[in-house]
Amino acid sequence: MRRWIIITIAVLGVLVVVLGVALATVGTKYDQEQIERTDIQRDNDDLQGEVDTLTGERDTLKQQIEENKKTVEQLKGELERNRNQASAQASAPAPSAAR
Repeated sequence: MRRWIIITIAVLGVLVVVLGVALATVGTKYDQEQIERTDIQRDNDDLQGEVDTLTGERDTLKQQIEENKKTVEQLKGELERNRNQASAQASAPAPSAAR
């Protein structure tokens, strides 16, 4: 009977050690996953900040492009008017210098 008790206690001891090692392994893996999750979340937050910044810059550049397009159109109109004026002045008879 004593022999079975010793064998049973020894088996339980081995079982406790195996379960302890398994629990430590699971705990370590869980901690690594938590660290990785935190790192990924931090990277995600950083990237979201960059996206927000770039979106603002993109909107600013779009506005500048629109303003530049308007300026170009105005300058094209002025150029056309100046060409028409120069053409009209060139075709108008010059006052005679012989008078």
